Parts: sequence; structure tokens; C-alpha cells
Amino acid sequence: MVMSVHNPLMRKRNSSISSPNFLEGATPAKKQRNEKEGGNEMTMESGQNLNFSSKMYSAYVNTALEALEKNEPGQVEALTSRINLPISHSQAISIPNLSIVLKLLISNISRLENSACANLITGILRYNWLEIKETDYSPATYKDFIDLYAQFLSVLVSSFPKYLNEVLIKVTSEFVFFQENEHLGIKHHDILSKLIRFIPTCVNTLPSILHKNFPHHISSTTSDLKNYVSNLSQVLVYCPELQYDVWQLIIECCIKLDVELQNEIDDLDDDEIEELINEESDNEVNDERLSSIEPTEKNSDQTEKISIDSDNLSEDEIPEGEIEYLINPVSSTGNIKNLIFKLDSLLFLVLNKTSDLFTVEKLNDGSGVFLFNTLTSLFKSHILPTHFTKSIQFVHFHISQYQPELMDSYLVLLIDIAFNVDEILEKRLKAMQYLSSYIARAKKLSKNQIVFVVSYLIGWLNKYVDERECEVLDNIKEKSRHKDVETRQSAGMERFKLFYAAFQALLYIFCFRHNSLFKEADSVYTEPSDSEWECEIDKFFQRMILVKFNPLKYCDETVVFIFAKISTKLNVCYCYSILEHNKRERMLQNDTSSMLPSSTTNFRQKQEFLDLEAYFPFDPLVLPQCKEIVGRNYIEWSSVDPSNDEDDEDDSGSHSDEEVSESDEESSSDENE
Repeated sequence: MVMSVHNPLMRKRNSSISSPNFLEGATPAKKQRNEKEGGNEMTMESGQNLNFSSKMYSAYVNTALEALEKNEPGQVEALTSRINLPISHSQAISIPNLSIVLKLLISNISRLENSACANLITGILRYNWLEIKETDYSPATYKDFIDLYAQFLSVLVSSFPKYLNEVLIKVTSEFVFFQENEHLGIKHHDILSKLIRFIPTCVNTLPSILHKNFPHHISSTTSDLKNYVSNLSQVLVYCPELQYDVWQLIIECCIKLDVELQNEIDDLDDDEIEELINEESDNEVNDERLSSIEPTEKNSDQTEKISIDSDNLSEDEIPEGEIEYLINPVSSTGNIKNLIFKLDSLLFLVLNKTSDLFTVEKLNDGSGVFLFNTLTSLFKSHILPTHFTKSIQFVHFHISQYQPELMDSYLVLLIDIAFNVDEILEKRLKAMQYLSSYIARAKKLSKNQIVFVVSYLIGWLNKYVDERECEVLDNIKEKSRHKDVETRQSAGMERFKLFYAAFQALLYIFCFRHNSLFKEADSVYTEPSDSEWECEIDKFFQRMILVKFNPLKYCDETVVFIFAKISTKLNVCYCYSILEHNKRERMLQNDTSSMLPSSTTNFRQKQEFLDLEAYFPFDPLVLPQCKEIVGRNYIEWSSVDPSNDEDDEDDSGSHSDEEVSESDEESSSDENE
């Protein structure tokens, strides 16, 4: 066969270049073997064939692009069809040849403006480059392909901005598949950072895209969530403008998991929760297998059995209101473990990612302050209003203790919300609960910070009593006019909720921080009447427990019980006579109201009032990994309990198990009597 001197490839075009099939005779397995056998082991003949194939493929792509200018899209369509084939298909384009295509398209990017190239571009954008395994090719071949694909995406958007959204969606949706420090992760962030530099306005569309691609908190695996959050944090390195939006996504996801977890474990006691955690730890379940929601074969059988049993029951055989309780306890346990592991993994990642962002240097250059203000804003808008979260708030608990200035800032925030008359009452009550729990549990707080908050609370409570105690007397007279017992019992006192919340906060703080409230040993007492306590808190309590508000009656019973025990032991004040009086009064009210059909409603209203004040946000964590980190700056009850009884040494929230039991039994006996 004679070839043209002027165009030596012309004869080939007629027979083979019209279609890339002549370059794709080998199966992917053979191609991979050829790649692995490359380098020094490749024979001279195979090397020459490879170069020959590369030249021929380059010629084909150039010819296809030239044909477009003559309105002959056939060759481009054939190339597009080959790219659209699944990677595992025997006729799929090989990685070396796809690299050639990408390289030529990059250098001829202006030619892709032709509408006939739209499908080719779409095919390349949809190409699943993450399926390409590095182990199937030589390092050089794999690296060249990844680099060229990333470069093509960047050049495409810079040349044709209309593809910006598609590329952003593709890049961010793949965040779930890798950590930010992996090779693919580096390439994704390289692409994204270039796009932000090329088109700065894309930061306005990125938040909605990141939100859309965020893995679902329940249906996604722990690995998906961790990878996505990890990559989101990397985005902030080169695009700090997205800080609020990114942290909002992370905080919202953690809140959802936190709420789901609390809904699952509400019916479990502390021992059952601890058993679940210990079982998880003992069996080394910190891997992706347990984070998967897919049930085991055994669980599936049990689920099926329960389903069959429930199907065989007629509606008449199922007591009314109990249909919803036909659930699989094994499955519920698995869900709890899964939620614990997910939330623990995410918060552990967040705590580690922020560990070096609040140094003195970071605060001085402004980046640390910017981040803390962002998280504080999200705490105020998202965490604080959420009903009874148990874990997400520990992010602020932990990061605020990195520097004294951050602790001051957090305390000022809580005080400002709690005593701001323009805030809604529910938010003020929650802020008061956070304030007391933070003062009680944050180990790095200084004595001055503790005394400042105590002094502020004492001053506010004294002023409140001076100004509004007369309202209690008026309220008693008003209640006496009502013949209805329910109205007499429930009317009036709930309007003083903030007072009771503030007083309970002081009780709670005193239980944990009484050692810090002793005056220094070298303090000079000028008169015998001088108190040995800071802010003369002993005299304050002695007065306050006797005011008409009767705070010991309306505060949480367990906190009051612990306070009475400690204050008696430390000779601060004696509460038991008042507690006995309140007990007798409650028994009398119960005897009277038990004759009424509405007595249950009365008790429920009173109980809701008590429960509202009995939330302690920084009670011990149930997340094992996070608990280890937070525990370094966390005060356990056992370390401050002045009791010498060994039975009281266990930490269970804000009090010991035995004391809770005694208090509950006492309360229960009162109701029964």
C-alpha cells in the first residue's frame, strides 16, 4: 500500500481513522496489564506500538475537530459514544487514549463552542473518574489522567462560564468519596480554588450547591458524612468567605443527629446507655461496618419474624394505642449505636479540626476571632433554641476554654441573653441553664470569672425580690378569690419563672463551685460579722430561702436536695425545715385535688414547670471519643462532692445516682400520699 508523501496518514483515514475502533481492540484487562508492564519492562516493539497508537489517536481527534468546522459531527459523535460507555465495558475508551483526548481538547478549547460538542462535553463531565483505580495503571499514567481531567474542568469553565454550575455540582458531590488530603481530594480542591479565582461571584451559588450535596444525616454512612465535612473544612482554607455557610451546614447536621439520638434514648436509663457504649467499645465497633444502616442477617430474620407476627394479628387483637409499639428492639439498639457513632465521629472531627484555630496567634491575626464569632452566632441562632440537645453544645464548651478571652465572651453572651428583656422568655431560660451548667462544669474558668457571675446573679435576684415580692402577696390574695382549686394552684407563680431559673442556677453553681467561693485563706476579716464566703453568699441564701417566692418549692427537687445537703454540711444555711413545710403543703394540695377529675392535669402542669427548669446542657457526654477530648477540661461531680460517702461518688448528670433515687422516691411517696 502506497501512502501519500504530502499526507502520510491520508490512506489510513479512509480505512481506520474514521472510527476509533482500531485503537480499542484490546480489552480493559489487557490494557491494564500492558500499563503495569510498562517502563523498563516494556519491550521495544510494544513501546513503538504505544507511540504509534498515541499518534493515531491524536490524529483522529484532530480530524474530528476539523470535521466539525465542515458541519460533519460524525467522528465527534463516535468519540462521545465511546466516552459514554461504562468504564467496565469492553469497548470503553482506555485511560491513555482519554488522556490524549483531554489534552487535545484543552489545547483546542475554543473549538468546543460548536453546539455539536455539547454532548461530548456532557459525556466528559459525567465520566466517573473516581472509578479509575490507581493500582490498575502505572503511577505516571494515572497521574497524567487525573491532572488532565482536573485541568480540563478548570479550562472549560474559564472558557465557557455556562458550565460553572455543572462543574461545581460534580466536584462538590464527590466530596463524600475521599478525605481532603488524598490525591483526588487535592485535585478537587485545586479545581474549586481555581474556579473561585476565575469567577469570584461563584461564592454566591456555592452555599446552595454544598447544601444540596450534603449527605443525609440518617441514610448516609458515617464515612460519607465525615468525608464531606472534612472536605468542607478544607474549602474554608482557600475560601473563608463561605465560613458561616459551611459551619451552618455542619452544625445543622450535628443538631439533627443529636435530636434523633435523644429521641431514641429518652426511654433508656443511664445504665442502659452506658452498657450500649461499653458494648460498642468492647467490640471495637469504630469502623464503617457498624456505621452502616443495613441490618445483619440475624436482625433481618428477627425483623421479619416480628413483621409476620404483627401481620397475623387482627386490629381487634391489638390494644388501642399500642400498634405503634410493635417495633424491633434489636433494630432500635442498632439505630442508637449507629447514631452515637455518627454523631461521635462528626463532633470528634470538628473538635480536632478546630484544635489549632484558637491559639494566641490566630486570635491576634483575626482569623480565630472571626471563627469564634461565627460559631457563637450559630450557637445563638441554632443550638440555643433547639429543645434539649445533649451533645452539639460541647463544641462551644470546649473551644471557649482555649483562651480566657473566649470564656469571657461566651459568659457575656449567655448573661446578655438571659437578662435581656427584649428576648423571649424561653430563650432567656435556656441561656440561664447554659450559664449555670457552664460555670459548674468548665474546668478552666478562673475564680474571678466564677465570682463575677455569682455576684451578678446575687445582685439581680436581690433587686428582683425588692421590686416584685409584693406581687406574690397580691397573687396569694387573687388566688384566694377563686373557688376552683385548679385555678388557685396553677395561677400566678409561672410568671416568676426567670427568678426561679436564676435562683436554681445559683444553687447548681454552688453545688459544684463551693470550693471556689471560699475566700482566700489570707483574706483579712475586719469584723467578726464578716463572711468567709465570696459575695457573702451564705447570708444571701439565708435570706433568699425565706422570701415569699419560696424558691425551694419551685426549683428542681433534685438540685434543691443536693444543695440542702451541701449547705448544711458547710454550715451555709439550713433548708430542711422549709423542705418539710413544702412537703406537707404539697401533700395537702394533693389530697384536695385528688377529689377532682382535673388533678392529673394540675400535676402535669406543675411537672412541666419543674422540667423546664431541670435542663443541664453540659451534663456528661455519651459519645466516647468526644468525651475523651472534652474530659480534659470537664469537672465531674465526683471530684467536687463534699460528701465522704462512697455511694455518692458516681457522676450521673448533675448529681449522684443514689441521691437521684432518694429524691425520686421521696417525691413519689409525696404524690401517693
